[in-house]
Amino acid sequence: MTFSARFVLSIIRFAGVQGANAKKLLELTGYSMEALCDEALRVDSEVYNLVLEQAIATTGDDCFGLHSGEYLNLSAAGLIGQITQTSATVKEALDYCCEFAQLGCRALPMELMEEEQYFRLLIKPDALWLQQSELSVRHTIDGVLAFTIREFHTLTFQKYYPVAINYAFGQLKNTEEYKRVFQCPFRFNRQETSILFDKNTINQPVVTSDYELLRILVEHAEEKIATIENEEGFAHLVKQSMINLIKPEFPTIEQVASNLNISVRTLQRRLKEEGITFKEILESLRKDFAASYLRKPALSINEIAYLLSYADASTFIRSFKRWTGKSPQAYRTELL
Repeated sequence: MTFSARFVLSIIRFAGVQGANAKKLLELTGYSMEALCDEALRVDSEVYNLVLEQAIATTGDDCFGLHSGEYLNLSAAGLIGQITQTSATVKEALDYCCEFAQLGCRALPMELMEEEQYFRLLIKPDALWLQQSELSVRHTIDGVLAFTIREFHTLTFQKYYPVAINYAFGQLKNTEEYKRVFQCPFRFNRQETSILFDKNTINQPVVTSDYELLRILVEHAEEKIATIENEEGFAHLVKQSMINLIKPEFPTIEQVASNLNISVRTLQRRLKEEGITFKEILESLRKDFAASYLRKPALSINEIAYLLSYADASTFIRSFKRWTGKSPQAYRTELL
């Protein structure tokens, strides 16, 4: 029973964002960061369990798996290109996602099944893995659930939520986080872990043109992450979390605070200590993304406004004039 090395590395990186010592977690694997980036490398379950258990313990985050699933999804959106090439409907795309999930964690197979009223996405962990570390299995499942719901939103381009989620584990103290992420009845202590989807939603067609915009969003998000990797301080962590939580709308301060396992008040206080506010970081990111998008002649002003989470183009235009003193079109003309 093995796990993708890159999957393990993503856990280490997120734990680092939450304040854990990423270097010590990396040492537990016996590999360097460069080695873990190898797509062909896999680590055994004992190493995976040890890293995840230590990440949970050192961050003190009872919802670590849930939060990592939220945080890590954006890079996985690179799959959208393949999904749109092979899928006509959301159902077909979810079938593809089930296959993808096993690349990172073969011990957690997923299967989409049609029933009389719903489509049921069943997640069934390996029995031996459960014996090794129920904690590791539970948090991995939480991450997969969060990933799947985000991909579901990406595929539908609507705020559809599942009919319900069945969960084969006991209830935790912090049930509010499950409510926030899934926005549907979350049933603890069930016979299985599964997601119930409405049939009408699942059978919706995939809209390829919108996925081109999503690919552009992912491309620029990855570029921006690369430019801030060497920055230091708490504001850097907040900025990094905001970029990773884009879906495609920018996250709220409440969402970022929850993902970092701190309160909104603590987030605001720590940013204030560094002389910046959440709103200023959001404005800065929007400005940077807007400048990048305007370098692409194929993107209309309306499409850019959508990618920046503005309700309409006129609101984006007003904001851009406030930032630069120029209209987006005038700025683009000068660039090109």
